[in-house]
Amino acid sequence: MKLTASDVDRAWFPQAPFGTRGYNRMQVDAFLSRVAATLEGRDTVTAADVHHVAFTLSPMGRRDGYDPTAVDAFLRIVERALATREPGTAVYVAPALEHTHVRRPRWRRLRT
Repeated sequence: MKLTASDVDRAWFPQAPFGTRGYNRMQVDAFLSRVAATLEGRDTVTAADVHHVAFTLSPMGRRDGYDPTAVDAFLRIVERALATREPGTAVYVAPALEHTHVRRPRWRRLRT
C-alpha cells in the first residue's frame, strides 16, 4: 500500500487513555501537515526527520492529547513510506515492541 497525502490528512488518533498524558495535538497536526506536503512535493521532510521527531506532552490534568501509541504506530508507517522514496536509504522496520526501556522485573533483579 502506498501512502498518500490524503491518507495523512485523514489520519485520526484517539484521545490519550485516562491517567496518561498525550502528545500535543497542535504539534502533531502541524508535523503531519508537513508530511502531507512532502508527499505532494511541496516540502522536504525525510524519514530521519520522522524518526527523530519529538512532541511535548499535554499539560497535567488535561486529557486533550493524542494517544502516543497510536501516533507512534502511524509515524512508523510514515517513516517507512518516506524511506522508500529516498534513494540509497535502507528501509528500517522497527519492531512492534521494544523492551529496552523497561525495567527488569523485581524478581529477576533479586535472583541475579
